[in-house]
Amino acid sequence: MTTSLYKAILTGALITAGSVLASFLPTWIWLQIDPVVEHASVYAFCIGLPMIIAPTCSFFVLRAQMKAERLALANHRLANSDELTGLPNRRAFFTATEQLQARAALGEGILACAIADIDNFKRVNDEHGHAAGDNILKSVGGALRAMEPDGGVMARLGGEEFAAAGLFETETDARRYFQTLVRALGGEGCVHGGTRISVTISLGYCLAREGDTVSALLSRADQALYRAKAAGKNRAVGDAPAPGRVSVPA
Repeated sequence: MTTSLYKAILTGALITAGSVLASFLPTWIWLQIDPVVEHASVYAFCIGLPMIIAPTCSFFVLRAQMKAERLALANHRLANSDELTGLPNRRAFFTATEQLQARAALGEGILACAIADIDNFKRVNDEHGHAAGDNILKSVGGALRAMEPDGGVMARLGGEEFAAAGLFETETDARRYFQTLVRALGGEGCVHGGTRISVTISLGYCLAREGDTVSALLSRADQALYRAKAAGKNRAVGDAPAPGRVSVPA
């Protein structure tokens, strides 16, 4: 039994009991003053009538309330989830990462943020069609969800870009996690039209600094992602300064 249904049933029972009491108590007082009236008939009436009316009214009121709650939940899901992959969307990622920042400020760990990009995704769309591209996104999204950082968040930012954020004990733990993530997704893909399509991802990550906003974290992770692409793709690269700026061909 769901919490909402339990609350609805409990509320209905309380309304019914309250209605019976509100009807019975003044009737009992009245009968003490005027004992000539037939007690049994009056008691039956004052108890029976509310037990018929109150549950009926409660049913319609509570049904409307539960419908409103379901609509609110559906709207929240639409506003915070990516429709294609089911992952949190950009908006939800920002909210979750800000919460992780607050936890990191309390000393619960080091916050690391990453952007991952499917390698050669445009070529997949060009050669196999957008339906195949959508299937690839679903497959990669599912694999990323299965490897979400403990207590962290994995989201789709848009297009073929995904983001991750989590708390780690050390910088080494963060680096190993992101490297493992890239290796685990190597060859991830789907079967489309009888053809197996495999893809890899490139990933850039950074560690939070004092005063960082989520936008600043994503910006530095994005710069690291560019270096991962320039270094040959299918790898995780941190935002440590590199000697010279390397541009990535479009």
